[in-house]
Order: sequence, then structure tokens, then C-alpha cells
Amino acid sequence: MIKGEIISGLRGAKSVVVKPNCVHEDIQLSSTHVDALDALLNFISPYVKSQIILAEGTGEGNTITAFENYGYFSLQEKYDLALVDLNTDEFETIEILDKKNNKIRAQFSKTLLNSDYLISIALPKTHNEVIYTGAIKNVAVGGLIKPYFGLSAKLGMNFSKLKDNKSLIHQGTPALNENIATLFEHIKLKLSVLDGFECMEGEGPVHGDMVPAHYSIVSSDPLAADWLACNLMNIKIEDIGYLSLLGAGDINNHFIIGDDWREHIVDFKKPKDFERIRKWR
Repeated sequence: MIKGEIISGLRGAKSVVVKPNCVHEDIQLSSTHVDALDALLNFISPYVKSQIILAEGTGEGNTITAFENYGYFSLQEKYDLALVDLNTDEFETIEILDKKNNKIRAQFSKTLLNSDYLISIALPKTHNEVIYTGAIKNVAVGGLIKPYFGLSAKLGMNFSKLKDNKSLIHQGTPALNENIATLFEHIKLKLSVLDGFECMEGEGPVHGDMVPAHYSIVSSDPLAADWLACNLMNIKIEDIGYLSLLGAGDINNHFIIGDDWREHIVDFKKPKDFERIRKWR
């Protein structure tokens, strides 16, 4: 139903970047499945004039190892993809907040910031620090580089003095949600794909349990995609700080096309620290 809008955006884009979610190098349930990526690339590739960039930087482990473990190299051959490890990417600095609301500087991937058409493809998961992670958090946090793997390392800087930017944003629950919202406002996310064939509940985004939800969500509005995923997981938007700060609480459901989504709501098990982290204000 939004094919025309997608095609128009792709044909006018010089840089098309697909950002999967591989938070861990070797836990499939925590990461975007190769079948979901294959379906997306099969859909968009006829309309892309330039080489499609597949870009990710793992939170735990090595990005290239993750690509190998999850079968992404087969897609590189099939679609002639350019693979980018965001943990080794060039970066720009973005101001975020520390625990005392002082401004600090984080390093963020130029590949994501400079993309004309950025696509997030992830799976809906509960999260042990912000309750939910999906389309928006995938690009907002996933674009933070690890300097000891990145440009700083190439410049010969002292590794012991470098900070891991993915950890740097974790400045307590209120600041963390503010920081995710701030980072996302620098990004032009054009298309959000949430592969809900298998979702994660409990102690996500890595160590949770599988929920066979069997749905997919696609939207050119990332807030709408995450809003719907949260509702399907029976998670209140007002409990998700960064989504509330970005205005997801103001969304209505009149735009949804397909089977009545309310028939597919599943009460996902929340993280053990749910009562603490829902108090994000």
C-alpha cells in the first residue's frame, strides 16, 4: 500500500543504507534474520540506482563475525552489497547529556547521517533499560561507534583513554531516554521494517525469550511503526521515555491497513526492572 512512496524515495536517493540490528555477534534471536533482509532487499533492489549499503556495528562482539554467523555474506553476493562496519566508520560528534545533565560529546556514524534513504530493519524486543527496542532505537544507538574499533584507533590514539560510545549514552534512565531521542533527531529514517515473525520478551535485547508473534510492520513513519509494535506487545507508550519524548503518544491508529491488529496483541513479559525503568521522567 506504500509501494509508490517507497519507490519514489529510492529512485531519488544517491545513498541507500539498510541498517539491520545485530546487537550480539552470535545470538540469532537478538538479531535481524537473513530471511527478513532477503525479502527487503528483493523488494527495493530493482529501484536503487547505486550500490546498496548494508551497515551495522555490533554492541557485543565483532560485526563481520556477526555478518558471517547470520548468513549476510550470501546476500552480499546476491545483491552486490557494500558492507560497512559502523564500529570502524568515520564519525561526527553529537552533544548528549550525562547523569547531571551536563553536555558531553558522542561519536556517530557518518554513513547513517549522510544517507539519502535509510532503512531500519529490526525485530521488536523488550529492553532491560528502556523497556522496548525496535525501529528507532536500532538506528539511534546502532549508529554510535566504538572508537577503539573505529577512526580513533586508525589514528593511533591510546585505547585505554577511549570511550565506547554505545556505553557512553547510558547515563541513567532519564538521560538515556533523552539521549536516544536527541540522536534520532539527527537521522533521516525513511523506512522502518519490523520483523515480528519471532519477537523477544523478558530480558531483552539479548537474553530474552522468543515469542512466535508472526506479523510484520512496515511504515515510512518510524514513530508509527514503533507505536504499533508496542501496542501489539501490550506495552504502554507512556512507559517508553524516548518514544514519548519524540511524540509517539499523540499517534492514533487510523493509518493501519490489514487484519484487525488488536486480535494479535500478546502480553509480553516485561524486564525484571520494569517498575524502575518505566519511571523515566
